[in-house]
Amino acid sequence: KCGSQWVRDVLSEPVLVQHSGAALLVSGVDLPSSGWPVLESSGLASPVYTAGFADWQSRPNPDPEDRCVVVTRDPRDLIVSLVVSLALSHTPNEVTSLLRLPIRHANKDDRIRIGIHLFSHWAAQFQSWFAPEFDGDVLRLDYAELVADEQAAFRRIFAYLGWEIPEEVATEVINTHSFLATSGGRRRGEENEFSHRRKGVTGDWRNHFSRQTGEMFEGVFPGMLARCGYESGAEWWMDLPEEAAPDSATAEGQLARLLAAFEAQEKELAIQREAAAQRLRDVETLHQMYNELRYTT
Repeated sequence: KCGSQWVRDVLSEPVLVQHSGAALLVSGVDLPSSGWPVLESSGLASPVYTAGFADWQSRPNPDPEDRCVVVTRDPRDLIVSLVVSLALSHTPNEVTSLLRLPIRHANKDDRIRIGIHLFSHWAAQFQSWFAPEFDGDVLRLDYAELVADEQAAFRRIFAYLGWEIPEEVATEVINTHSFLATSGGRRRGEENEFSHRRKGVTGDWRNHFSRQTGEMFEGVFPGMLARCGYESGAEWWMDLPEEAAPDSATAEGQLARLLAAFEAQEKELAIQREAAAQRLRDVETLHQMYNELRYTT
């Protein structure tokens, strides 16, 4: 829930890869529990992994030229995004089947408590990317930087990878995968709870955390926000309100919000289907070009 799929989709865009010098494209798969892949030289692997710095250091057959892009996010925003996704938008699986109804029927504080518990399973991995021994063969990029200036943030990634991407190609690909383009025309801050691209902002956790759940977070993960640079100290939760901001008050308001969300979701899904079909055509073309070049060589 840090924007890693967004970064993956940009970096594995076939028209971009053609200019990258990467000889291999492995794309479109999320492997949160899998180990690091063994690649051909100059290969590109773009699945999304959930792993820690130690996992990267112990990867098989390490090469000095290996590069890794890590995307992080304020854990409080991560937790909010996670519980809303599990309740409303995430692809059905064993986890969502178990948690969807309890989260939907929980109040805001209990939703955040569930999210804190879930985050605890990979909090150590998350913190490892902020450790003092963190080394320069990995680029860590925060979601806030991506949101603030996606064109500059992705160009920073290209430079780190050593990819010389023509300006017009970079701009077009980044725009194609922008929040506006992939959300059915919504701007950041315009929420659709039923979309994977729900709101696209930073700091939304303030609308969901109360003083009680903030204190709980700090108690479960003492000092983590300060160590990772998201807060200056451990007493940030004391400034929160006693109760989280209320949900839509009336049934009529909730129904209107749901109808608007479903209409926006229908539009967004149509855009995504067309984009997926085009990406498949581009990948097939790229693989054909690669195979022809390999056999010719």
